[in-house]
Amino acid sequence: MSAEREFLSWTDSCGNVYHYYQKPMLRAVIFILLQEICERLSLAAILPNAQTFFKEYLNYTDVQANSYIASFSAIFYVTPLFAAVLSDTFLGVYAAILSFSGIYMLGLILLFFSTIKSISQPWMIHFSLLVLITIGGGGLKTCVNVMGAHQFHPEYHKDDITSYYNYFYAIINFGSLVGGVAAPIAVQETNFTIAFAIPLTAFVVATAVFLLGGLLGRYVKPKPQGSAVLKISRVMVYAIGKCSWRRIRNLEEVALRMAS
Repeated sequence: MSAEREFLSWTDSCGNVYHYYQKPMLRAVIFILLQEICERLSLAAILPNAQTFFKEYLNYTDVQANSYIASFSAIFYVTPLFAAVLSDTFLGVYAAILSFSGIYMLGLILLFFSTIKSISQPWMIHFSLLVLITIGGGGLKTCVNVMGAHQFHPEYHKDDITSYYNYFYAIINFGSLVGGVAAPIAVQETNFTIAFAIPLTAFVVATAVFLLGGLLGRYVKPKPQGSAVLKISRVMVYAIGKCSWRRIRNLEEVALRMAS
């Protein structure tokens, strides 16, 4: 471990000790931002072409295609909740990102092959979009920004964390812009196979770079400490149970009074 990183250390409430770079943006966060920009590029490259894609490959009407896109978006934005529980309770954020990246990549690969009409099957489209990409993309959505924030020392880098989130959301918009412009042009000028090869290639490169950062030991990798979502859920279940039990006791007392 470098002397620079040893200087900035932090011990969390569970006794885990972490070491930070003095300039984490250039040493570690850049790998994470690249992962995020390509994930957003991938999603933005798929959605603008989805309606035309469904009509051509699944023979959907406009109504069916729009309904499918709405279902995809709904699942995509629900899965981060479950991914957060999995990350916070079992995997840890670094392992979660690698796992969800693998699932997302498999979805992009399957979607790419589904554009080759000689081998395309409807199940390939459904499984890639409604299962693999929604799970993988949803998981990355909840983990990547947290992973980036954890590269900053909680006290020494307080101001830098704010700057990080500014960069992070700028990266999201840039990735969405590139994907949303490049993929429709590719469809018009070539075909869906070329258009969907763009997000696949970008994401493969980004995942390789993110993995390289891990192999080089650039990241602070927080250990799972339990999920706040589960803790809140347990409290709610306990409160509902207590209220229900009290209501039952009150009803029993009323019944006894009426009987007497």
